[in-house]
Amino acid sequence: MKFAHIADPHLGREQFQQPFRYRDYLEAFKQAIERAIEEKVDFILLAGDLFHVSKPSPRAIRDAVEVLSAAKKKDIPVFAIEGNHDKTIRETSIYDLLEHLGLIYTVGIKKTPREGEFQRSIKKGNLYLVYGVFGDIEIYGLRHNNRWQLIKNGQNILKTLFKGRPNSILMLHQAIDYLAEGTPYKDAFDLKLSEIPDGFGYYALGHIHMKKELKKEESGLSGDIIYPGSLERTEIREASHRIVYDRKVTIKKLEENIKGFYIVEDFEPQFVEINTRPFYNVLIKGNSKSELKNKVSEIRDHVERDSIVIITLEGVVRGGVHVNEFYDLLKDWGLAYYNFNNRVSSEAIGVDPTKTVDELLDEILSNFEKEVFSQLVSEPKYFSEELDNFVDWLMDKYKHPKILEKKGPGEEKGEDEKEKSRSKPKPPKVGTIDAWLGMR
Repeated sequence: MKFAHIADPHLGREQFQQPFRYRDYLEAFKQAIERAIEEKVDFILLAGDLFHVSKPSPRAIRDAVEVLSAAKKKDIPVFAIEGNHDKTIRETSIYDLLEHLGLIYTVGIKKTPREGEFQRSIKKGNLYLVYGVFGDIEIYGLRHNNRWQLIKNGQNILKTLFKGRPNSILMLHQAIDYLAEGTPYKDAFDLKLSEIPDGFGYYALGHIHMKKELKKEESGLSGDIIYPGSLERTEIREASHRIVYDRKVTIKKLEENIKGFYIVEDFEPQFVEINTRPFYNVLIKGNSKSELKNKVSEIRDHVERDSIVIITLEGVVRGGVHVNEFYDLLKDWGLAYYNFNNRVSSEAIGVDPTKTVDELLDEILSNFEKEVFSQLVSEPKYFSEELDNFVDWLMDKYKHPKILEKKGPGEEKGEDEKEKSRSKPKPPKVGTIDAWLGMR
């Protein structure tokens, strides 16, 4: 007995709003199915999130049909469960269309029974537990549910529904606490390890996008718990490479983030890597704008063409930086996509703790600024009234500037010359208080 275990293709996703990422996700799924066929598997498990949204585009549906048809032509059944991205609030989903076309066989709780070459049903109250069959192998599963749906009033729904046996498989799209470390589900898991039903020969999981293995010797359960991870990289934590440039450049290929799926023979899993676009998570540290720019330029030789690069800038720089100043540095690198995260802080102003507030203000503020602040001093309840007085004072300040020029030694200008000396003021500089007043 040999099967493929695939999870989280997320077909239809255009990551970063880039059309080429749609093709990347499709290509990854196509690779996985083609490789499974080459390996001559008996059947394929699809552990949820085939699509990125529950109402996929016609294009995404067409592409899924085309890829899954390759398995159907080889008489390889695909057993599937709905992930949190696939399911709808109604009973039906896009999986029903694929099942109607004979491309997949869904397992889980249904309102109507399924009976056929690859499906059987067990009555559970007014519903049916539909499971897959292939020879003497039974494939059980349940679509994604929230924790409160799985554990009700202290009752474990999974242990009530499922009774495993050595030649059976349990397929779930849930995050298990023990395996959620380093993922977004660390503090938002669905199940504790102790809540997983025992007795199954293999546990085919989806939902966590990183490859995770928990051998039965470690878990105490009857079979290995396996997460293949997503077929494509869905966030920066799944990057293929990590570059840090502080005092020197360090580069690491993140082997734990390789992408692919499992080929499982007699319940012994072997990971199969697929080719995906390189994704670089880059951290650059510096304490000046020029240092950061130079370091960005210097990492060019360490990054593959046609890859995705997310650069985080970090440090303390006077006046801070804006990422718009850095984009042009990467435009001719031949990258598929790049972006920046800005974690640069502005340089703090040093304060002498031995000085009084008045002394510090004398150093920081000009005489005019101190005069402005003194005019604005008012009790909060009178502020609106005093504001009118402040505006009148400020207007008067700019309307009647003092003229201190002299015609000659000891001789003042006459009235006519005073009028001439009051020349038309120069246009105020944009961003000054003069400009603000001029636009009122």
